[in-house]
Amino acid sequence: MSIDAARRGVEAALTDVRALADAADPDDVHGLEAALWPALLALGRALLALVLARRAPTGRARRGRGDGQLATRFGKVAVACGAPLPRGCAGGVTRGVAAELLHLCAHAPFATARRLFARFCGAAPGVRTTLRLVDAAGARAAAWLATAPPPALEPDDVLVLQVDGRGAPMLRPPELARRCGPRDRPRARAARVRRTKGCKAKNSKLAVVGVLYVLRRRARDGRRVPVHKRLVATFAGHAALFDRLAAEARRWGYGARRTVFLADGSDHIWRLQQQHFPDAEPCVDWYHVAEKLWDAGGGAYAEGSAALRAWVAAQARHLRTGGLAQVLGELARRAAAVARTGPGTRGKRDRFAAATRYLTVHAARLPYAALERDGLDLGTGAVEGAVRQLVALRLDGPGMRWGRDRAEAVVQLRCVVLNGLWDAFVASWRDAPLELAPRPAPARAYLAPANDAA
Repeated sequence: MSIDAARRGVEAALTDVRALADAADPDDVHGLEAALWPALLALGRALLALVLARRAPTGRARRGRGDGQLATRFGKVAVACGAPLPRGCAGGVTRGVAAELLHLCAHAPFATARRLFARFCGAAPGVRTTLRLVDAAGARAAAWLATAPPPALEPDDVLVLQVDGRGAPMLRPPELARRCGPRDRPRARAARVRRTKGCKAKNSKLAVVGVLYVLRRRARDGRRVPVHKRLVATFAGHAALFDRLAAEARRWGYGARRTVFLADGSDHIWRLQQQHFPDAEPCVDWYHVAEKLWDAGGGAYAEGSAALRAWVAAQARHLRTGGLAQVLGELARRAAAVARTGPGTRGKRDRFAAATRYLTVHAARLPYAALERDGLDLGTGAVEGAVRQLVALRLDGPGMRWGRDRAEAVVQLRCVVLNGLWDAFVASWRDAPLELAPRPAPARAYLAPANDAA
């Protein structure tokens, strides 16, 4: 398109917009909006066509035999073969299209994201281009998060670290083979086989999530409140997460400021805590400990009874005031009072033994009295909420099955979004534009071990 033709296109589009405004019924704003939005998109396309027509014939040239199209936020604009594309365009899309479409893909299934984008922008990139964008941006997000500037902290801030995880459903090898097979003839429905014990339908791969935030003293009442929460996550396992979490914590001042590490009773997490955060104050989530007390109390009192509630409240008070020895003594007395024979007696003894074993193993990780005295957190609610927001709401939907690499890409993009760093992440593309692979990364199947939780 010549520059003169592009200018005539802009004038024609502007005339159409003015005509709609002149002929609009002042009482029918809804009808004007419905007619005006496509006209404004057409005007935007015409203006972009003019800008592209005015570009000097220098820089990177497009490859191809004929004219092509550039996906913009106003729709697709024709680009002549050999014309240089603006900087930052990759895969036939502008940086603005890539940013908005990827933001939607981080929140919703890819098909839904494309439909929403097309509804507001007239057209959306194809499925393959969308997957290529997700692969490229997701691969860059993890490295970029490792260099994102930490928040401004105050000397009195207390650093809090929490770790938890949740599984996302993955493609099994047979399912991947079926999806990649020929589709020109109807497939015979396979006979349903009853699953054996330990064989889970979900076939989940664990996404491990870490949360960092600081507890800052509020000026008006002296209470500590959480600020500057940041998420770190990966499907690569606990060791990979702790490497990233330790690097981030050091940038937040770990080693030079008071640090509290909170998690559930996972032995693997606490081994890694000793390795990466030996100077942090370890604390087992209070609500996991309370569950153990309720389970143990069921060996002595009826479920839901007032006596059970009173017994659990008494043991909780002891733990919250540093009276672990009193709780262990009470559990030992209750276990000794259970008859050696009789219906249900073995289960009652097992309840008391399990609680005793749990509290004994984590005896050094129950500093509830000191933490409560200083107004610090006792529970892992922050990371449990983060796990739901980060993994469950996006990667654990009905019927979803993920390849390992793309699940990792999406979880990294969601980390950027939920950390409130999306605009800064997109701004980093100015100096290093996204480089898209020729085709989407093939899905990699995963088969969960038989004893993995669903």
